[in-house]
Amino acid sequence: MVSGSSRLRNVLLIVAFATIYIGWGTTYLANHFLLREVPPFIIGTLRFAIAGLLALLWVIASGQFRIQRSDFGGILIGSFSLIAVGQGAVIYANQYLPTGMLAMLYTTLPLWSVALEWLLGERPPLWVVAGLALACGGIVLLMNNSLGHDSTWQQWFASLLVAGATLCWACGAWLMRQRPAFRSSWLGLSLQMLLGALFLAVTGVFHGDWTQLDMASFSPHVWWWLAYLILPVSLGVYPAYFWLLREVRPSLVSTFAFVNPVVALLLGYLLLGEQLSLTAMLACMVTLFGVVLIIFGRR
Repeated sequence: MVSGSSRLRNVLLIVAFATIYIGWGTTYLANHFLLREVPPFIIGTLRFAIAGLLALLWVIASGQFRIQRSDFGGILIGSFSLIAVGQGAVIYANQYLPTGMLAMLYTTLPLWSVALEWLLGERPPLWVVAGLALACGGIVLLMNNSLGHDSTWQQWFASLLVAGATLCWACGAWLMRQRPAFRSSWLGLSLQMLLGALFLAVTGVFHGDWTQLDMASFSPHVWWWLAYLILPVSLGVYPAYFWLLREVRPSLVSTFAFVNPVVALLLGYLLLGEQLSLTAMLACMVTLFGVVLIIFGRR
């Protein structure tokens, strides 16, 4: 018989997975609209600087400002691999790639995660391997030769950048899991965001973003989309993600990279007029079935 605490944990797991699946799946759409008016690395800087400050204020107000020496390594790893590289690459690539395809490229994340576990002697079960194969097959169908001979060098560079960023993300997630838990999870989150924002701001200097910044010309839509990325996404999805990293295997958490393309593709079709063919719809179903196999294989 399942105990009350076990049922509660299962409910929390479902809510947390739904949060990262939907929250990060809509990020590509938000970045798409923001890039019409805001340089790429400014978007990341504003998003994580404001979110980090809000989280830090909450930490101080609630009396959770407690930090230990072991926290600093986790803060550095998370801020660089998950925020500066992981999110910075997404925003940059969003300039050149359709939202659905960009999300598809992030499906390499679970492959890196499983590969890392395999290299460390944790051979994945057969159901996980089967799920990965199906999900990858679905993503190949989704891409549907999106990068052909007529693609620009910026598109190819953006694609390779995202693939490298997913490897960096997978390594960072694995290292975070090996480290002691933050003494205050919200303090750890706020400092990761603030340091990640600093990395993105410096990158923006070299990219020339700050010379193009004109906040006075921002339309109300910019602030609405930024508010969405800051409040429900940054302050909702990241706590759920870091909690899941402590509760289940990183390869299971990284299944969000398989579901995000489905969300992004549907939103791109409904709101941006991006093409959604019968093949793409079939590929979505195959991808989702692969994710189900991975989840049940890791139970």
